[in-house]
Amino acid sequence: MTTTTTPPELASVDALLANADPAVVAAATARYAAIHAAFVARFGSAPRFFARSPGRVNIIGEHIDYCGYSVMPMAIARDVIIAVAPAADEDDAAPKKVTVVNINPAKYPDHTFVHSSSDIVEIDSSVHAWTNYFKCGYKGAFQVLLEDSVSDAANGRSLNILIDGNVPAGAGVSSSSALVCASALATLTAFDHAIDKVRLTETAIRSERFAGVQTGGMDQSISIMGTADSALLIHFFPKLSADPMRFPKSDTPFVFVIANTLVTADKHTTAPTNYNLRVVETRLAAALLAAKYLSASHPYRKHGAPERITLRDFHSEWLKEGNEVAGESEADTLRRLEALAASAFHDEPYTKAEVATELGITEDVLDQIFIGSIVIRYDGLRIKKRAVHAFSEARRVFEFRDVCALKAPYTGDLLKDLGDLMNASQKSCREDFNCSCAEIDELTAIARSAGAYGSRLTGAGWGGCTVSLVPEPILGKFIETVTEEYYYKKNPALRENPNRATLLADWIFASKPSAGAAVLRGLSF
Repeated sequence: MTTTTTPPELASVDALLANADPAVVAAATARYAAIHAAFVARFGSAPRFFARSPGRVNIIGEHIDYCGYSVMPMAIARDVIIAVAPAADEDDAAPKKVTVVNINPAKYPDHTFVHSSSDIVEIDSSVHAWTNYFKCGYKGAFQVLLEDSVSDAANGRSLNILIDGNVPAGAGVSSSSALVCASALATLTAFDHAIDKVRLTETAIRSERFAGVQTGGMDQSISIMGTADSALLIHFFPKLSADPMRFPKSDTPFVFVIANTLVTADKHTTAPTNYNLRVVETRLAAALLAAKYLSASHPYRKHGAPERITLRDFHSEWLKEGNEVAGESEADTLRRLEALAASAFHDEPYTKAEVATELGITEDVLDQIFIGSIVIRYDGLRIKKRAVHAFSEARRVFEFRDVCALKAPYTGDLLKDLGDLMNASQKSCREDFNCSCAEIDELTAIARSAGAYGSRLTGAGWGGCTVSLVPEPILGKFIETVTEEYYYKKNPALRENPNRATLLADWIFASKPSAGAAVLRGLSF
C-alpha cells in the first residue's frame, strides 16, 4: 500500500466515512457539531480544523512489534478528535501558551502549558496526567518542525485545543496512542506542515515514549495508516511498511467482536512490572541468542559488549550464518527459531548477574545497554518464555496471513483455521508471556462457548479487551450470551440500570476495518 502519502484533508464527515451506514454518518456529524459548539462556548471562536486518529484492535501478533516482527491490527471507528485554533497573544514577546481542554472537563481537567524554546514542553512521565499524551505528540511534532526549519517553530504558537475521544481508556484498544497520533497531526497542521504517513508514524512512536513506555509501534502505525476496507499487515523490519490484509469471502460471513473485561489495563502505570519489563526481557533474549549462535567475529559481539538488538535482528543474522533453508516459508523458519529458543534457555527465571555473566559483561554495562532510562521491577527474568512466545506469535501472524490467502496451513475450514490461530495466541499470551489475567481467561472462554471460533486478548493485556471471531448470523445471540454470562454475572445490578444499553454498547461491539488519521477542515454545521 502507499505509505508515502500524507494523511488526507477532508471537507466533510461523509468523505471520512465513505460507504458507511447513513445512521453512522449522521451520528458522527452530530458529534463533530457538538465538538464545534463546545469549542465556541469555551474559547469564543470556531476551530480552524479538526485532527482525528482512531483506536485499533489487534487481530493477532501480540507483544512482538518491539521485537521487530510483523503484526496484524485494524483501525476501529472509535477515535480521538482534536479541534484546533490559534490563540491571541497579549503581545509578540509574550510566551506562547497552549490551552488543552476536554469535552468532559469534570473527568479530564483543563491544562495550560507554556511552550519552551529549549525543550519544547516538560513531560513528567512519573505523573499519570491525561494531557501528557497530548504533550507527547506536540513535542514529537515540534522536533519535526525544527528539523525541517519551519517558520516560527522555534518560538511556538499559542493554540486553543479541545479534545474528545470515544476510544475506551485502559481497554487495550490504544486510546493513548490515538491521542498521541492526533496530537502530532494537529500540531503539524497548525503550522501547515504536512509529512508522509511513515514519517508521521515514526514521529508518533518516538513521541509516546516521552510518557515512559517503550512502545513498539503497532498502535501508532495502524492509527495513522489504517484503511476502511482492510486490516493491515504491518512490518517493522527492515523498515516500517504495511500491506493491506483483506479477509477472503466465507460461506459464513464473520465479524470481529471487541469485549471489554472492565479491568483497567493502563500500560503506562504498570509498565515497570509488565510492558517495559517484557521489552527488556526480549532484548536480553536476543543478545543471549546472538552470544550463543552467532560467530565470535560478528559485529553484534564485538568490543566485549553486545549490541542492543531485537529478536528479528538476531533472526536475520542467524540466517546469514549458514542457517537458511532454500524455499522455506517464514512460518517454518520461525518454527525452527522457536525450537532453538526452547533448547537455548533453562526454564527457571534468570538473574541479572547470570545474564551478565553469559554475555561477558558487568551488570552495570548490562544496565547501560539494555535498560538505560527504562524503569523496571522484577523478581526474575523469564527469558525462555518470552523468546518462545515472540517466535511462535510471529509465526502465527504469517500463518494467519497464509490462511486468509487460502494457503497452508489452510485446511478448507477458514473460520476454524483462523480461530485456532487466535486461540493458540491466547494460550501463548497466558502461559509464555504471562500478559493475560483471570478476567481475560474467563471472557475468552465464554466467547468460545457462545459460538466464537477464536477469542484472545488484544492490546498489551493484563486486562482491557478481548477480540473474538464470530459468525455474523449469530452476532445478536453471541452478544446476548456474553452479556448474560459475564457482564450481568459480574454486576447483577446492571440489569436494573437505566443506562445499561449505553454502557453495554461501549463494552461489547462488533467492528470492521476503519479509516486512519485525517484532518477535517471547512465543515458546515
